[in-house]
Amino acid sequence: MNKLAAYVAPLVAAILSSAPNAHAISITYDISGVASGEIGATTFTNASVELTGIGDTANVTSLFSGTIFGNPFNTFTVTIGGVGTATITDPSEIWAIPAPTEDLGTVPVVIIGRVDKPPALDSITGIGFVGSNALTGYDGTTVIGPIFDAGGIGFPGCGGPSQDPCIHTTLGLLSFSSNLTLPPTTDQATFVATITPEPTTLLLLGSGAAALISLSCFRMRRTGRK
Repeated sequence: MNKLAAYVAPLVAAILSSAPNAHAISITYDISGVASGEIGATTFTNASVELTGIGDTANVTSLFSGTIFGNPFNTFTVTIGGVGTATITDPSEIWAIPAPTEDLGTVPVVIIGRVDKPPALDSITGIGFVGSNALTGYDGTTVIGPIFDAGGIGFPGCGGPSQDPCIHTTLGLLSFSSNLTLPPTTDQATFVATITPEPTTLLLLGSGAAALISLSCFRMRRTGRK
């Protein structure tokens, strides 16, 4: 190994190992599908519906001895084709279920839903889900997808006598014409999880890149003099 490589290798290792741990990482979970329902005074039929929740990888919590991993959302929005985007104000989270379970069928599942008894994360009412073998081992801490497979968007009947309240949003109460069907049947939906580096991480990576360039230039200048 030449001198430049000897200097650069430890620096690269330091950058890569320390960047993810500099701060907790913001992660965005997205489930999209087609659904019908009502938000405020506006009805929608067979419209595209996108659920987008933003959480923090540091808050992923093991539930039921690792059978389920929950992550509460800092912000949660719903975008409905032909209507617009609203913020869901009810406490909500994602459940990542990395292996098949007796109750949820033969494939791993991710579910986005409203927390039943906040701040506890061990009970939710689902709003959207995707079930797929591509989710095997997924615990909600990393990027994945897009995964298009069995799934759907929906919610139990709400707002009536002996029913739970409908979903609270900045555009009014949100309800759907049908509930989710678990295990998955013929409906389909898409799930994707993405991570956007925080400014501190970008600065660290940029500083590391600058150091590498400086070392390279220094090495070239010294070599050119020989």
